[in-house]
Amino acid sequence: MGQIFHACIYDTDDMTCCVMDADKFHANCFSFSGTVAAAHYMLRQKAYRVMWGGGYVVLDDAIARFSRKEALLGLSVYMDYEHIERNNKNLQEKDWYDKAKFIGDNNKLWKRMNVWDEALKYFDWEKTNSVKYNGYLVNHTQKLAVSLSDYYSKSMIQNKRREFMAIDLVPVLTETGGGTSMALFDGISADSTEELSATWCGDLLQIVDVPPEDYALINCCFADVWGRARFCYNLYGVDEDNYLLKNSNGNRFETAVLNFRDMRELPSYITVEVTEGGINYTQVPIEDKVLAQKVLEQGKLNTCSTA
Repeated sequence: MGQIFHACIYDTDDMTCCVMDADKFHANCFSFSGTVAAAHYMLRQKAYRVMWGGGYVVLDDAIARFSRKEALLGLSVYMDYEHIERNNKNLQEKDWYDKAKFIGDNNKLWKRMNVWDEALKYFDWEKTNSVKYNGYLVNHTQKLAVSLSDYYSKSMIQNKRREFMAIDLVPVLTETGGGTSMALFDGISADSTEELSATWCGDLLQIVDVPPEDYALINCCFADVWGRARFCYNLYGVDEDNYLLKNSNGNRFETAVLNFRDMRELPSYITVEVTEGGINYTQVPIEDKVLAQKVLEQGKLNTCSTA
Protein backbone atom coordinates (compact mmCIF):
# COMPACT_ATOMS: atom_id res chain seq x y z
CA MET A 1 0.00 0.00 0.00
CA GLY A 2 2.76 2.45 0.87
CA GLN A 3 3.08 5.02 3.62
CA ILE A 4 0.26 7.55 3.97
CA PHE A 5 1.05 11.01 5.32
CA HIS A 6 -0.90 13.66 7.21
CA ALA A 7 -0.10 17.35 6.96
CA CYS A 8 -0.18 18.78 10.49
CA ILE A 9 0.01 22.52 11.12
CA TYR A 10 -0.34 23.20 14.82
CA ASP A 11 0.04 25.73 17.63
CA THR A 12 1.26 24.24 20.90
CA ASP A 13 0.40 27.37 22.86
CA ASP A 14 -3.36 27.38 22.29
CA MET A 15 -3.61 23.72 21.13
CA THR A 16 -5.20 24.54 17.78
CA CYS A 17 -4.38 22.55 14.69
CA CYS A 18 -5.23 21.76 11.11
CA VAL A 19 -4.63 18.16 10.04
CA MET A 20 -5.19 16.97 6.47
CA ASP A 21 -4.87 13.65 4.69
CA ALA A 22 -1.82 14.12 2.45
CA ASP A 23 -1.94 10.72 0.70
CA LYS A 24 1.33 9.09 -0.36
CA PHE A 25 4.14 11.62 -0.13
CA HIS A 26 5.18 11.50 -3.80
CA ALA A 27 1.57 12.00 -4.90
CA ASN A 28 0.79 15.08 -2.86
CA CYS A 29 3.95 17.07 -2.12
CA PHE A 30 3.79 19.43 -5.09
CA SER A 31 3.10 23.13 -5.54
CA PHE A 32 -0.31 22.30 -7.08
CA SER A 33 -1.46 20.32 -4.03
CA GLY A 34 -4.41 21.71 -2.10
CA THR A 35 -2.85 20.36 1.09
CA VAL A 36 0.32 22.34 0.39
CA ALA A 37 -1.85 25.40 -0.29
CA ALA A 38 -3.53 25.09 3.11
CA ALA A 39 -0.13 24.81 4.84
CA HIS A 40 1.27 27.85 3.00
CA TYR A 41 -1.86 29.85 3.72
CA MET A 42 -1.62 29.21 7.45
CA LEU A 43 2.10 30.01 7.54
CA ARG A 44 1.39 33.34 5.84
CA GLN A 45 -1.01 34.22 8.67
CA LYS A 46 1.29 33.51 11.62
CA ALA A 47 3.92 31.08 12.91
CA TYR A 48 2.92 27.43 13.32
CA ARG A 49 4.72 24.19 13.94
CA VAL A 50 4.62 21.82 10.99
CA MET A 51 4.90 18.05 10.72
CA TRP A 52 4.25 16.10 7.54
CA GLY A 53 3.56 12.99 9.57
CA GLY A 54 3.90 9.53 8.08
CA GLY A 55 1.97 6.46 9.13
CA TYR A 56 5.10 4.33 9.46
CA VAL A 57 6.15 6.29 12.55
CA VAL A 58 3.90 3.98 14.56
CA LEU A 59 5.99 0.92 13.52
CA ASP A 60 9.36 -0.54 14.57
CA ASP A 61 9.75 1.59 17.71
CA ALA A 62 10.12 4.72 15.56
CA ILE A 63 8.34 6.83 18.18
CA ALA A 64 11.33 6.27 20.45
CA ARG A 65 13.36 8.60 18.17
CA PHE A 66 11.20 11.59 19.07
CA SER A 67 12.43 13.46 22.11
CA ARG A 68 11.08 17.01 21.95
CA LYS A 69 7.72 17.76 23.51
CA GLU A 70 6.76 19.85 20.46
CA ALA A 71 7.39 16.90 18.13
CA LEU A 72 5.45 14.46 20.31
CA LEU A 73 2.57 16.93 20.26
CA GLY A 74 2.82 16.90 16.47
CA LEU A 75 2.38 13.13 16.49
CA SER A 76 -0.64 13.53 18.75
CA VAL A 77 -2.33 15.68 16.11
CA TYR A 78 -2.80 12.73 13.76
CA MET A 79 -2.65 9.59 15.89
CA ASP A 80 -4.19 8.39 19.16
CA TYR A 81 -3.18 5.86 21.80
CA GLU A 82 -5.44 3.15 20.39
CA HIS A 83 -3.75 3.38 16.99
CA ILE A 84 -0.32 3.01 18.56
CA GLU A 85 -1.48 0.09 20.68
CA ARG A 86 -2.94 -1.76 17.69
CA ASN A 87 0.41 -1.61 15.93
CA ASN A 88 2.68 -2.49 18.87
CA LYS A 89 2.43 -5.71 20.87
CA ASN A 90 3.16 -5.39 24.58
CA LEU A 91 3.10 -1.60 24.30
CA GLN A 92 3.21 -1.07 28.05
CA GLU A 93 6.55 -2.90 28.17
CA LYS A 94 8.21 -0.57 25.65
CA ASP A 95 10.80 1.82 27.00
CA TRP A 96 8.98 4.59 25.10
CA TYR A 97 5.55 3.78 26.58
CA ASP A 98 5.45 7.15 28.34
CA LYS A 99 5.65 8.84 24.93
CA ALA A 100 2.75 6.77 23.63
CA LYS A 101 0.73 7.72 26.69
CA PHE A 102 1.63 11.41 26.20
CA ILE A 103 0.54 11.26 22.56
CA GLY A 104 -2.74 9.60 23.47
CA ASP A 105 -3.55 12.05 26.25
CA ASN A 106 -2.92 15.09 24.07
CA ASN A 107 -4.76 13.75 21.02
CA LYS A 108 -8.03 14.51 22.81
CA LEU A 109 -7.10 18.11 23.62
CA TRP A 110 -6.69 19.64 20.16
CA LYS A 111 -9.11 22.23 18.80
CA ARG A 112 -9.27 21.41 15.11
CA MET A 113 -9.89 23.75 12.20
CA ASN A 114 -10.31 23.58 8.43
CA VAL A 115 -8.84 26.31 6.20
CA TRP A 116 -9.19 24.58 2.82
CA ASP A 117 -11.68 27.03 1.27
CA GLU A 118 -9.84 30.09 2.60
CA ALA A 119 -6.53 28.80 1.24
CA LEU A 120 -7.84 28.15 -2.27
CA LYS A 121 -9.45 31.58 -2.37
CA TYR A 122 -6.27 33.23 -1.07
CA PHE A 123 -4.15 31.74 -3.86
CA ASP A 124 -6.88 32.24 -6.52
CA TRP A 125 -6.60 28.51 -7.13
CA GLU A 126 -8.86 28.25 -10.17
CA LYS A 127 -6.47 30.51 -12.09
CA THR A 128 -3.08 29.83 -10.54
CA ASN A 129 -3.29 26.20 -9.37
CA SER A 130 -0.22 26.90 -7.25
CA VAL A 131 0.99 28.47 -4.05
CA LYS A 132 3.00 31.70 -4.23
CA TYR A 133 6.79 31.52 -4.16
CA ASN A 134 7.57 34.99 -2.89
CA GLY A 135 8.88 36.00 0.51
CA TYR A 136 10.81 33.72 2.85
CA LEU A 137 10.08 30.52 4.71
CA VAL A 138 11.68 31.02 8.12
CA ASN A 139 12.43 28.53 10.84
CA HIS A 140 12.15 30.30 14.19
CA THR A 141 13.41 27.24 16.06
CA GLN A 142 16.72 27.06 14.20
CA LYS A 143 16.90 30.71 13.06
CA LEU A 144 17.14 29.80 9.38
CA ALA A 145 15.48 31.21 6.27
CA VAL A 146 14.92 30.14 2.66
CA SER A 147 14.08 32.50 -0.18
CA LEU A 148 10.97 31.03 -1.79
CA SER A 149 11.66 32.60 -5.19
CA ASP A 150 15.22 31.24 -5.16
CA TYR A 151 13.94 27.83 -4.13
CA TYR A 152 11.38 27.76 -6.92
CA SER A 153 13.85 28.81 -9.64
CA LYS A 154 16.26 26.03 -8.62
CA SER A 155 13.59 23.37 -8.06
CA MET A 156 11.10 24.01 -10.86
CA ILE A 157 10.25 20.91 -12.85
CA GLN A 158 8.09 20.11 -15.85
CA ASN A 159 5.81 17.13 -16.33
CA LYS A 160 5.10 15.28 -19.57
CA ARG A 161 2.16 17.63 -20.25
CA ARG A 162 4.61 20.57 -20.21
CA GLU A 163 3.13 21.94 -16.98
CA PHE A 164 5.48 23.74 -14.56
CA MET A 165 5.52 22.91 -10.85
CA ALA A 166 7.85 22.09 -7.98
CA ILE A 167 8.19 19.61 -5.18
CA ASP A 168 7.28 21.93 -2.33
CA LEU A 169 9.88 22.50 0.36
CA VAL A 170 7.48 22.43 3.34
CA PRO A 171 6.57 18.71 3.08
CA VAL A 172 10.18 17.69 2.44
CA LEU A 173 11.68 19.74 5.27
CA THR A 174 9.07 18.66 7.83
CA GLU A 175 8.36 15.01 7.03
CA THR A 176 8.91 12.25 9.59
CA GLY A 177 10.85 9.98 7.24
CA GLY A 178 10.67 7.90 4.10
CA GLY A 179 8.61 10.22 1.94
CA THR A 180 11.32 12.23 0.23
CA SER A 181 13.18 9.16 -0.93
CA MET A 182 10.05 8.10 -2.82
CA ALA A 183 9.63 11.51 -4.45
CA LEU A 184 13.28 11.34 -5.57
CA PHE A 185 13.26 7.62 -6.36
CA ASP A 186 14.51 7.96 -9.96
CA GLY A 187 17.37 10.27 -9.04
CA ILE A 188 17.99 13.94 -8.40
CA SER A 189 19.33 17.09 -9.90
CA ALA A 190 22.84 17.42 -8.48
CA ASP A 191 21.87 20.85 -7.13
CA SER A 192 19.39 19.24 -4.74
CA THR A 193 19.93 19.60 -0.99
CA GLU A 194 18.34 16.29 -0.07
CA GLU A 195 20.34 16.13 3.16
CA LEU A 196 17.92 18.75 4.56
CA SER A 197 14.97 16.35 4.34
CA ALA A 198 13.13 15.91 7.66
CA THR A 199 15.44 18.33 9.52
CA TRP A 200 12.66 20.88 10.23
CA CYS A 201 10.12 18.35 11.49
CA GLY A 202 8.05 19.90 14.30
CA ASP A 203 9.84 23.25 14.15
CA LEU A 204 8.12 26.65 14.35
CA LEU A 205 7.80 27.98 10.80
CA GLN A 206 6.38 31.06 9.14
CA ILE A 207 6.30 32.73 5.71
CA VAL A 208 7.32 36.40 5.89
CA ASP A 209 8.28 39.20 3.52
CA VAL A 210 11.67 39.79 5.16
CA PRO A 211 13.47 37.38 7.54
CA PRO A 212 14.92 38.57 10.86
CA GLU A 213 18.44 39.95 10.50
CA ASP A 214 20.06 37.29 12.67
CA TYR A 215 18.61 34.37 10.67
CA ALA A 216 20.95 32.48 8.34
CA LEU A 217 19.82 32.34 4.70
CA ILE A 218 20.37 28.80 3.43
CA ASN A 219 20.38 27.18 0.01
CA CYS A 220 17.49 24.79 -0.56
CA CYS A 221 16.56 22.74 -3.63
CA PHE A 222 14.57 19.54 -4.16
CA ALA A 223 14.24 18.44 -7.78
CA ASP A 224 13.81 14.99 -9.31
CA VAL A 225 16.02 14.14 -12.25
CA TRP A 226 13.50 13.76 -15.08
CA GLY A 227 11.20 16.62 -14.13
CA ARG A 228 14.17 18.98 -13.92
CA ALA A 229 15.67 17.55 -17.11
CA ARG A 230 12.49 18.35 -19.08
CA PHE A 231 12.46 21.85 -17.62
CA CYS A 232 16.12 22.50 -18.48
CA TYR A 233 15.78 21.14 -22.02
CA ASN A 234 12.89 23.45 -22.83
CA LEU A 235 14.64 26.45 -21.29
CA TYR A 236 18.35 25.91 -22.06
CA GLY A 237 18.59 23.12 -24.64
CA VAL A 238 21.79 21.15 -25.28
CA ASP A 239 25.43 21.84 -26.12
CA GLU A 240 27.18 20.88 -29.38
CA ASP A 241 27.57 17.30 -28.14
CA ASN A 242 23.85 16.99 -27.23
CA TYR A 243 24.49 17.14 -23.49
CA LEU A 244 21.68 18.78 -21.55
CA LEU A 245 22.45 22.25 -20.18
CA LYS A 246 21.37 23.49 -16.76
CA ASN A 247 21.71 27.23 -17.29
CA SER A 248 22.35 29.94 -19.87
CA ASN A 249 26.09 29.90 -19.07
CA GLY A 250 26.61 26.64 -20.92
CA ASN A 251 27.07 24.42 -17.86
CA ARG A 252 25.95 20.83 -18.26
CA PHE A 253 23.10 19.46 -16.19
CA GLU A 254 24.38 17.05 -13.55
CA THR A 255 22.44 14.31 -11.84
CA ALA A 256 22.97 11.67 -9.19
CA VAL A 257 21.29 8.41 -8.26
CA LEU A 258 20.39 7.62 -4.64
CA ASN A 259 21.19 4.05 -3.58
CA PHE A 260 19.18 1.91 -1.16
CA ARG A 261 20.87 3.71 1.75
CA ASP A 262 19.91 7.03 0.18
CA MET A 263 23.56 7.87 -0.51
CA ARG A 264 24.59 9.53 -3.75
CA GLU A 265 26.29 7.44 -6.40
CA LEU A 266 26.70 7.30 -10.19
CA PRO A 267 26.98 11.01 -10.97
CA SER A 268 25.99 11.59 -14.59
CA TYR A 269 25.35 14.04 -17.37
CA ILE A 270 22.30 13.62 -19.60
CA THR A 271 22.27 13.37 -23.39
CA VAL A 272 19.18 14.29 -25.37
CA GLU A 273 17.89 12.61 -28.54
CA VAL A 274 14.89 13.94 -30.42
CA THR A 275 13.00 11.22 -32.32
CA GLU A 276 9.68 10.95 -34.10
CA GLY A 277 8.28 9.28 -30.99
CA GLY A 278 9.43 12.01 -28.62
CA ILE A 279 12.49 13.09 -26.66
CA ASN A 280 14.83 10.52 -25.11
CA TYR A 281 16.99 11.43 -22.11
CA THR A 282 19.94 9.17 -21.30
CA GLN A 283 22.19 9.33 -18.26
CA VAL A 284 25.90 9.19 -19.09
CA PRO A 285 28.43 8.66 -16.23
CA ILE A 286 30.72 11.63 -15.66
CA GLU A 287 34.24 10.66 -16.68
CA ASP A 288 35.87 13.63 -14.97
CA LYS A 289 36.82 12.01 -11.65
CA VAL A 290 37.23 15.32 -9.81
CA LEU A 291 33.79 16.53 -10.86
CA ALA A 292 32.24 13.12 -10.17
CA GLN A 293 33.62 13.14 -6.62
CA LYS A 294 32.29 16.66 -6.08
CA VAL A 295 28.77 15.49 -7.03
CA LEU A 296 29.05 12.50 -4.72
CA GLU A 297 30.16 14.60 -1.77
CA GLN A 298 27.14 16.91 -1.93
CA GLY A 299 25.31 14.77 0.57
CA LYS A 300 23.09 11.88 1.44
CA LEU A 301 19.34 11.70 1.96
CA ASN A 302 18.38 12.04 5.62
CA THR A 303 15.06 10.24 6.10
CA CYS A 304 15.29 9.93 9.87
CA SER A 305 13.49 12.52 11.90
CA THR A 306 15.66 14.74 14.09
CA ALA A 307 12.59 15.82 16.04
